[in-house]
Amino acid sequence: MTNKNYTITVELTEQQQNKFDEWKSHIKAIYGEYGLFTWKITPTGIGSEIVVYSHNTKTELDLTDLDNW
Repeated sequence: MTNKNYTITVELTEQQQNKFDEWKSHIKAIYGEYGLFTWKITPTGIGSEIVVYSHNTKTELDLTDLDNW
């Protein structure tokens, strides 16, 4: 039996995108580049927690939109 590969797609809301764009613009202003980001998507059953980690700053930005749950 062959299992189908999963496709994972996440689209940010306009508010989430604006928050991410502002955050990464500050990173570029400080470090001169964006660097690497790691995205963590955690389905909760009623929505998804979305957190992005900057390897340059070693910080996370929580983009979870509880209003859409």
